[in-house]
Amino acid sequence: MSGRLLPLLAGEQAAAYAQYRAGMMAGLAQIAHWDEAVQRQRFDASYRQASLYWYVEQDQPLALLSLQRDGHSLRVHLLIVPPGQQRNGRGRRAMQLVHALCRPGEQVLLSCLRHDRRVRAFYAALGYRIVRADSDFLDLCWQAAA
Repeated sequence: MSGRLLPLLAGEQAAAYAQYRAGMMAGLAQIAHWDEAVQRQRFDASYRQASLYWYVEQDQPLALLSLQRDGHSLRVHLLIVPPGQQRNGRGRRAMQLVHALCRPGEQVLLSCLRHDRRVRAFYAALGYRIVRADSDFLDLCWQAAA
């Protein structure tokens, strides 16, 4: 693997929100109106600096992730690859690093928008399976080898 995960540094919250906004606006706009104040508040409340990481290749931040170890699983709360930089393997390589953090038999859990077929295909290609579905979201799971 050519990249690495680096924790978000103090003062990088604005850059992280800008990447979140760029990546999430189009997807969320399909199921709800984008409200800047609400989304900013949600970002600040949901993604503590300690859970945010840059996926970096050659010292360039290429994706934003929010990760949390939760008992016997890793939870990915967020993976944002900027729209203009998608479909070139960055998201896949970032998720391979997440998988490499897993202990034997551990799971990676995440949610995605149900209607986003491209994102669903991305996670299916990485070996994720659907464990729960509602009208807007799917909960997905990947299992590390025991």
